[in-house]
Amino acid sequence: MAPESADSIVRHFIEKNGGVIVYVSDDYGFTRALRNMVSRVIGLRGDALLPFTSLDAAVDKCVELREQDIPFVVFIERMIDGRPSTDFIIRLSRECPEARMIVLTWEATQETVAYFFELGVSRVLVKPASANKVIEELAAAISPPMELRRQMEHCRKLLEAHNYTAALNASDRILMIRPDSARGLAMRGDALMGVGRVDSAVQAYMAAHEANPIFMAPLVKLAEAFRDMEDERALAYLKELDAISPLNPERKIDIAEQHLRQGEHAQAERYLDQSVQAAERETRSMVGDLTERIVDAVSGVAPDLAVKYLNRVIDTKRVLGRDDLVHFNRLGIILRGEGRWAEAVEVYKKALKITPEDAVIHYNMGLAHWEGNERMTALDCFEKALAIDPNFYSGSVGAALNIGSLYLDLRYPDDAAPFFEHVLALDPENDLAHAKLAQARRLARSQPEPARRHHPKDEQALNLDDLPEPPKKKKKKKRKPFTNLEL
Repeated sequence: MAPESADSIVRHFIEKNGGVIVYVSDDYGFTRALRNMVSRVIGLRGDALLPFTSLDAAVDKCVELREQDIPFVVFIERMIDGRPSTDFIIRLSRECPEARMIVLTWEATQETVAYFFELGVSRVLVKPASANKVIEELAAAISPPMELRRQMEHCRKLLEAHNYTAALNASDRILMIRPDSARGLAMRGDALMGVGRVDSAVQAYMAAHEANPIFMAPLVKLAEAFRDMEDERALAYLKELDAISPLNPERKIDIAEQHLRQGEHAQAERYLDQSVQAAERETRSMVGDLTERIVDAVSGVAPDLAVKYLNRVIDTKRVLGRDDLVHFNRLGIILRGEGRWAEAVEVYKKALKITPEDAVIHYNMGLAHWEGNERMTALDCFEKALAIDPNFYSGSVGAALNIGSLYLDLRYPDDAAPFFEHVLALDPENDLAHAKLAQARRLARSQPEPARRHHPKDEQALNLDDLPEPPKKKKKKKRKPFTNLEL
């Protein structure tokens, strides 16, 4: 039986399956050409084509089509309005994992093609392209060989259901149809990994990689397998992946984490720099999330690197908004952890220029002042936070203890007591809160006047920060770390 022609595959997709073609392009010449190809070459109606110049509108339409169970193929330009469309491809892959995408580009390097395939793109079409070429690529995206596609879909569902024994049998059927199928071999590796046959899974992944060196999934699986075994071969496979697809910023962080585990901070920093640069070029919307992941990776072992990348994401943004407060807050916490409390204060002041009425920022800035022994300034910050949101500390044992402890240190026991009572409502067995509450009550009884903070208009408030330092005592227990509040 003769293989089905590309024209008939596309015609069947549109006429029989009710499929549509979504194309996102600001190249009006290609838009007209594609419409002509569908209407003249294939002889179909033009309403099967849905053109978009807005990326957001295109994603929304694809989600709508998915919810209506309407099959679709997406043509997407590599560059839209002078910017890479990588954000769109990543977002569509997340929203519609089964979407079939064809990237249109005027030039294609091996690196960009590999990265597209890794993101879930089905085909890459280099322009200018003949009508026949466009239809062939469209048909290839729509329909791989029917029986092979059916078996792969069946195996994929079994893997998702964690039915690994049945998936292993399904992968055998795939390999009977096409013995050198890299995707089939990778699925077999997944099934073997699921039943605990790690060595056999590694061999299947290696065979898949040899069958199609540009197919990324086997190398990704190999790197994960060796990383789980804490095998240093994980780093070698990650670097091999990076050589094939160097535009992936997430993988560069994976490589940096491996170097950090081995104590190789300079090599880690080099890959982290490359990760941020790749994200700024390709996927600007990911820069914030990547920075958070970098900080998670390095803050415990290399806090200076965490400071560097948080400062970078803040400094490179043209417009800062509420979404960026998490970066300011985290930077301040890390600086304080390094004893750089004055720098932390400056970071919090910048954050307050964005949202002056943020109780958490005021509270954390108070912690920084307290660590710098500026206790009255710290209390001012705490009280500012309480004025903005009297319940901001609610539910946090640490925050309530901190506020109560500062009031108690400054001899305002009546102000301190409610915070210790709040801690005991949350944690009735908290020994520290019991001790401090008892101390506050004793101090309140010993004072002739109500022991609350007040500032009469006719007398100047006493600034305890201006008092001489008390004589140094012998060894004092180190203060436990303050409890920060996250945004």
